[in-house]
Amino acid sequence: MVSQKDLGKKMTRTEPCWPKTKWTAKKTADVPQETQEDLEIGRQRESSRTAEEDALSRSKSLSSESKTTHSDMNATEDVTEGLSAEESTGVPLLGQEPGEHTEQETQERESSSTLRSRHGTKGHAAPQPEAQPCLRSVTSQNTEQEKTKEFSLQKGLVILGLALLVFCIFFFSNSTAKSQPAPRNPTVEAFLSHFNELQDKFPGQNPQLWFRGRKFLKKHLNTSQPTQPAIIILTAARQGERTLRCLSTQVADAYSAALHASTVQIDGRDVSDLQSDEAKLNVDSELSSAFQAGYRAAVIHRFELLPAGATLIFYKYCDHESAVFKDVALLLTVLLEQEVLETQISLQWVEERVRDFLWAKFTSARTPSSYDRMDSDKMSGLWSRISHLVLPIHPVQNIEKGGCHIHTKT
Repeated sequence: MVSQKDLGKKMTRTEPCWPKTKWTAKKTADVPQETQEDLEIGRQRESSRTAEEDALSRSKSLSSESKTTHSDMNATEDVTEGLSAEESTGVPLLGQEPGEHTEQETQERESSSTLRSRHGTKGHAAPQPEAQPCLRSVTSQNTEQEKTKEFSLQKGLVILGLALLVFCIFFFSNSTAKSQPAPRNPTVEAFLSHFNELQDKFPGQNPQLWFRGRKFLKKHLNTSQPTQPAIIILTAARQGERTLRCLSTQVADAYSAALHASTVQIDGRDVSDLQSDEAKLNVDSELSSAFQAGYRAAVIHRFELLPAGATLIFYKYCDHESAVFKDVALLLTVLLEQEVLETQISLQWVEERVRDFLWAKFTSARTPSSYDRMDSDKMSGLWSRISHLVLPIHPVQNIEKGGCHIHTKT
């Protein structure tokens, strides 16, 4: 193939067409001197013109090569598309001669191969050497992040597994504990047997009387070493006086019978006319001798009738920490001045009513303050010791009419 550059050189070096005349020596000799000089000048001009055309052709060729060398990927794409079009159609571009088309195709293929070798295939450019450390750094960071994620995932799975294990152990241990019945306390069973019978004998009572009373006394009986005695206040209105006395005695007997013991009873009416000191000594003597003899329960009927100073003896028996006898039960009854006690009342209302009644009964502004006299401070301390549980009692008509001994016969 002859390139366009060589073709241009051949075209510029073509000799001018001069008339072909055979000159003989003779004829030459006959040519005038001026004509030979003109011919010489024409040859020199033609030679200089040929040299200029050669230089111009070379400069164009160098410019073409420079443009081809510094063309970008778009030129490569255009060349490739052109070649593809020609190859697919098999027809040279319009306006070009077959020879020119062949030479142009050769140059375009050489230019395309040169660009491909320098820049690589389109879409798959070779990475520059300066980018390799950056790629390695990014790869190492991605690897570290993946390792961190895997470690976090493994850690989370381990924690979840431990949590499930703890839950299973806790669940099965609770199930086993519930499936195994708690060992029965014969004392508690005996108390519950007697106490539950009272619900049938004393109908119409507040449900809290049975629920709270049972729970309170059962807890005390179930404690091997009680820290304080079990103290309950039972109260009723005037119409329930006999029921109050009967029911309080039956509850105390149920408690002491469970412990194979007896109950001591003290009536406030018996000491109401005595002096405070004398009444206090009397109450102290009865309680102390009974508990020392093995009695495990005591009922103080009509607590509100005791002389005010005599009630201070219950600091000794009802203290939270320093009570003399801690494994006993004391039931105090209070008969309110009102005739009827409402059936639908709260335990808080009952407690407040009893407190106000005793406060008015035992404290008076005319009473001088002394170590053996009741005052507001002493009454406050006494109330905090005896008011562990305050429960109402409603009258049972059969007991109010016939007495406790008739109703309790079976």
